[in-house]
Amino acid sequence: MIKNLFFLLLVPALPAAAAEPLNYATLAPAYIPPGRPALDELTAQVRAKVKTLGLNNLPGPAGKVSRALLLLPSDRMNPGVLTFELEKGAQAGLYQCEALGRGATGTEPKPRWRETLFNGATVYFKPKDMSSGATVPGVYDLLNIEPSRYDIEFLDKPDGDLAGRTARPVKQGKGRRLFSAVYSHWYPPGSPGMPVDMLWAADSQAGTQGAGVPAFEMPPLDERVESLARRAKQLAANPKYYVGPYGRNGFALHTDRWEDPEKLSDPKYAGRPEISDFRWRDTDGCVKLRRGCLELLNAFIAEQAGLGRRVQLEVYETPALDGLPIEDPAAPKLTDYGVGAGGEGNQ
Repeated sequence: MIKNLFFLLLVPALPAAAAEPLNYATLAPAYIPPGRPALDELTAQVRAKVKTLGLNNLPGPAGKVSRALLLLPSDRMNPGVLTFELEKGAQAGLYQCEALGRGATGTEPKPRWRETLFNGATVYFKPKDMSSGATVPGVYDLLNIEPSRYDIEFLDKPDGDLAGRTARPVKQGKGRRLFSAVYSHWYPPGSPGMPVDMLWAADSQAGTQGAGVPAFEMPPLDERVESLARRAKQLAANPKYYVGPYGRNGFALHTDRWEDPEKLSDPKYAGRPEISDFRWRDTDGCVKLRRGCLELLNAFIAEQAGLGRRVQLEVYETPALDGLPIEDPAAPKLTDYGVGAGGEGNQ
């Protein structure tokens, strides 16, 4: 008996069975309401399905990697969902929110632009392989565009306190300083949220929808003096900045100001569809989030980077998001007689 026990102690422990890869389609929500911020509803849906996303602290091509996941429909006039997981503190847990990755949009047909029927109107948007087009599936490195790490230049005149808020601080972050050109409306007043740089991760595409996507260098053709100076700053900070899928570059995750009280109360914006329907908001090749979600994503990136992990975004296109309803299909329906069968009269 003792001899047999001694033999068993010498046998190396068998590795635990590897967890099955997450089926991304299972994270698709039952509905995405475009008329109101849906962070709480979508988060509740995803937490009811899975306990963990399982994409933090994974082995990567050069150390540990943590990823957020962006699911997008093939019809980019409709939103997708961004899912990520905070690990520590009072905000720990899975989060999911609506996200747009449509690209430049118009109401007139243009060569190669995709056509879709949206709320009874024919709308056209740029395909993935064109500059400012729909978001390309694949893997991107994520970095908060914060002044401790970035030299920030505005493409318009910074308003409010943005010039001071984005100025280079006395105490700077570690690593080579980077550069980014941004717009004022990417920083809503009264919000700590900041835009996020999306850089095509050439070494991380294997096994994802980015595998095989042609990536090459194609700097912008704008030859104005200020544009050339900006390009020189960008290349000095990141020599491979203009290398991207289909030659595209300059991606970011950011928000806008359509939900600011001042804009909502301004008569000149009354009736604008961007206010009542998130799907109408412009993205122009980037990924658009609501401000509450952006703030949480900034926290996720800071947390995971602080743990020494490379932070990435995997973009995945799935038919599971095509044709989703805009309200909960399981909710009681209003009838001529009230809510559901036998409800109080609503004549």
